This record gives sequence, structure tokens and C-alpha cells, in this order.
Amino acid sequence: MPQNTPCNFFAILKDDTVRKINLLQNITASIRNIFLDCGAIIMNNDTEEVLFDGNYAIQEEEILYVEMGLPENIEEASNNAIGIEILNLDTDNIKTIFWYENGVYYFQNFDNRKLLRNRSVIFWDNNTYNKLEENALIVENVVNAIYKDGKFYFKSYANANKIFSLLTFFQEATNEEIQRFSESDKIVFDQNWLIDNSNTIIRKQITLIQKSNILEKAKPKSIKSSAKKFNLNIELQDGKVLLPNDKKVCKDILTFLNEQYYIGLITGNKYRTNSKRNA
Repeated sequence: MPQNTPCNFFAILKDDTVRKINLLQNITASIRNIFLDCGAIIMNNDTEEVLFDGNYAIQEEEILYVEMGLPENIEEASNNAIGIEILNLDTDNIKTIFWYENGVYYFQNFDNRKLLRNRSVIFWDNNTYNKLEENALIVENVVNAIYKDGKFYFKSYANANKIFSLLTFFQEATNEEIQRFSESDKIVFDQNWLIDNSNTIIRKQITLIQKSNILEKAKPKSIKSSAKKFNLNIELQDGKVLLPNDKKVCKDILTFLNEQYYIGLITGNKYRTNSKRNA
């Protein structure tokens, strides 16, 4: 990319740092069109904005939003990308990619399935198949969220929460909701203790789990096994995940169930997303 060409394409890593993605001039327009065209589909003059309150039953012509500010490093990258490091597919652990233009941010979720690293990928080239020799990433024809004029827009809470944590926008679970939570076939806990000892964070984590249905297809044995990677000891009782009568451990388990832990690609260190704290 010529040095006088501004960078509009970026990646947010799982530790929330930002990397720029320099594009050759001959593909810049096609990548730009993916984000702008998909953004125009989910937000147009007929789209009705609905303030997010945990209600997922929006109609096709509606879009959810929350009012929020962007992290400073994202604003800095979009305003002055000169000092931002270039994305390195060998080492960087990508969470989200986004396109920035005219004050609007177009976000697309990213996971390892979209990363072509150490894979035997072949492609059609001049009537024969050739092998992709370099690491690559896949840019899909989708926009999962848009940020514009202080508002973060999205159709799916689950996708949007992977970009920025929306925990602060949830209402705390009431005592009645905690009682309903106890009816889950995946979780078991001392209902009276949890009601008496739940703080704001614990109650919001419970709301998030309930609203996202994240445990619907989860298997308690798999949860227990995965948690060991983060030195998080989860016990099972009657085949269910046990929330112990310990406020810190209880909070850690709920945070893990909401998929807010990850492993650093290079160091192998364990982190909580959006906080970059060692787990």
C-alpha cells in the first residue's frame, strides 16, 4: 500500500489492542464494498432503531442499539493509523475486523475458522489448481455491528457482545430470576445463599446467561474440562455445574460460562476479555 494511502481496515485482537491491515490497491475497493454494502443492508432509511434492553424479539426492519463511547485505542487507530502495528497472522489472535470510513465503523466477527494458517488450501488458477502458500484470513460478506454518532448498532446480541462487552447494559437479575435460574438443567447452587450474596456483577452475569441461552447446548462435563485450561476448578453435582458458596469463585465460573476467558496465542497466558487481567 502506498504510504500516502490512508488505512481504513483494522483488526481488534483478543487483548483489545488494534492492528492495521494494509491492503494492495487492487483489492481495497472490493474489501471496502463488502463492509459498506452489507452495512447499508442492515441500516437504511427504513430501519427502525430500538434501544437494547435484553429483548431479542426485534422485527426484520428493526435494529438494536446502545449509546456508548469507543475505546480510545480504536478511535486513535481510525484517526491516525501511522503508529499502529501491522497485523501479523503468525502471532496475532484476532477477535474482530472492521472498516472505518467517514466516522462510521463496520464490524465483522472473527474466529479461528476464518484464519487459514498451516492449512492445505488450493484455489482455481488458469484452468488448474494452485496451493496457497501464505497465511491468510477470510473476509465474509457480512457486517455484525455498526458504530455511528455515539451509538453501537447490531441485530444479534450474541454477535455484538463478541465485539464489545454489553454486560453494563443488562439489568441485574432479580431474586425471582435467580430462582428461575436454579431450574436450569445445567446449573445447581444454593438458591438462598446466592440471593443473599450476589453483587451487581454476579446478577448481571446471570442475566446475560439467561438472555443468551449460552448453556442450551453446553455439556457440563465439557465445561468442567475446558475450565481446567484456566486453572478454574469446576465441580459437578448430579451432572450439573456447581456454583459454590464462594462469591469470588462463583463470579469466576459465571464469567467463564459467558465465554469471557481466552488464552494468549504467543505466551499461553490466560486472560479475561476486555480487562487483560491474568486469570
